[in-house]
Amino acid sequence: MRLYKHIPIIMATKQFKKIGQQKADAAEIHQHNLGVMMPFIKFGMGAMKLIAGTLIYIVKHIPKPGHDEQPKPKPGGSIIKIK
Repeated sequence: MRLYKHIPIIMATKQFKKIGQQKADAAEIHQHNLGVMMPFIKFGMGAMKLIAGTLIYIVKHIPKPGHDEQPKPKPGGSIIKIK
């Protein structure tokens, strides 16, 4: 099963152009390089998403200053004084 259907499989019978004898087509080189690098790019993007999600979770769950203090009652609020 091929994971990347848009990337052609390079067969062992393909004749590679030797350096200096023939000029390689720039589009062919780009397509080959893209096919080789695509798994690494996908892995890197997934790793960056995982790290970003973890950092966002950590930052959201850092205790805020004064979160354990009781809120001060407002003057004239629900406090009833009995004399």
